[in-house]
Amino acid sequence: MTPRIFVNFRRADTGTTGPHLDTALRHEFGEREVFRDQRSIDKGAYFPDKIREALRKSDLLIAVMGPRWMTATDDAGHRCIDDPEDWVRKEIALAFAWGICVLPVLVDGTDMPSASELPTDIADLSSRQYVFFRPHQEHIDFPPLFEAVHKAVPDLRRRRPRRLQGGSSGATYNVERFDHGSATFGGDGNTANTFNFGPEEDDEERP
Repeated sequence: MTPRIFVNFRRADTGTTGPHLDTALRHEFGEREVFRDQRSIDKGAYFPDKIREALRKSDLLIAVMGPRWMTATDDAGHRCIDDPEDWVRKEIALAFAWGICVLPVLVDGTDMPSASELPTDIADLSSRQYVFFRPHQEHIDFPPLFEAVHKAVPDLRRRRPRRLQGGSSGATYNVERFDHGSATFGGDGNTANTFNFGPEEDDEERP
C-alpha cells in the first residue's frame, strides 16, 4: 500500500506544526494514507529514493507554509528556497511536474508569495487555492482542512471515530480538543464525548 497524502513542510519554519498535521491527517484518513519523511522512512534507507517513490504514488501534496517559509536560511546564510536541491522546494516542483494536486496550508496568517517571488519551478504555487491553519485554533481549522483534502482525493475513505462515552449513535460533534491519539468533541452543549483513534479492525489495504 502507498500513501495518498504527502506532507511537505520546513522544520525551521513551522516547527511542530507539520508533524501535528501529519498526526491529525492519519487520525482522520488512516495511518497508512499519509507520508511524512522522518516518520515514514526507515532508518538506514536512502531517503531521496524513498521520498520520490512515495510522492510519485501520492494523490495530494500538502505544502505547509509558515512565516519563515520564504526566508529560512541554511548554515551558509543562503535562503533555502533558492536552492534547487532544497527538498521542500524539490518535492513541490516534482509534484507539479508529475501532475499531483498541491494544497498550500498557510500557518498563522502567512501570506501566499506571488509568482514573481517564487522560483520558476514552483511559481504555480501562488495560483493554488489554499486553506489557513492556526495551531491554537485547530478546533476551527481542522474541519475545513479535512474537507479540502477529501475534495482533492474524493475516494479517500474517512475513518469513523470509536465512541468511548456519551452521545447517541446518530449524533454529530464539533472538535473541541485534539491530543495525541484522542479527540474531545462537543455533544449537545452539556456533555463532552471522547473518541480514541486506534487502528480499525476492519481496515483493509488499498490496492
